[in-house]
Amino acid sequence: MKRKILYLDRDGIINKHIPYVGTLERFHWYYEIFTIAKYFQKKGFAIKIVTNQSGIQRGYYSWEDYTKICLHMLREFERIGIDIEIRTCPHRPETNCKCRKPKIGMFLDERHKDDIMIGDQNSDMLAAKNAGIKNRWLLSENLNSDYSTKKFLSHAKLLKYLM
Repeated sequence: MKRKILYLDRDGIINKHIPYVGTLERFHWYYEIFTIAKYFQKKGFAIKIVTNQSGIQRGYYSWEDYTKICLHMLREFERIGIDIEIRTCPHRPETNCKCRKPKIGMFLDERHKDDIMIGDQNSDMLAAKNAGIKNRWLLSENLNSDYSTKKFLSHAKLLKYLM
C-alpha cells in the first residue's frame, strides 16, 4: 500500500530563510516544525525534506559542511521520535538538472492522493504541482502563488489550522 508523504522544503520551513545556509552557525530552527512533523507522522505520513542547495555547486559551502547540517537535522528529529529523509539538489539553476525544483526529480515516489508539500517559494509549489501533488501549502508572509492550494502566514497559523 502506498504511504502518504509530507514533503517539506528546508530553508524557510525547517530553518529561517537566510541565503546560502551552509554552516551550523547560520542554521536557525523554526521549532514549530517539530510539532508539525510529529502531527503528520502520527497520521501515517512519511516525512521527506526536498531542498535546492545551489550554494554547494557555487562553492559557497562544501558537501562536508552541508552534510554536517543534515546530520544535525537528522539527530534533532530522531531525538523527538520523527523519522525523516533528506533529498538535495546541489545544482545551480543554469545546469538544467532534473532534480532542482520546480522540476520533479526529488518527487519520484509513488503518489498518494493525500500527499502534501509545504514550502515558502513558488518553485516549491510548482514542483509539487508538476509531480502531481494536489495539496500544496504555501507558508509565507509576503508571497502568493498561483500553484498553492492553501496559504499560511506563519508556522503558528499552520499549527492552529492543524490543531
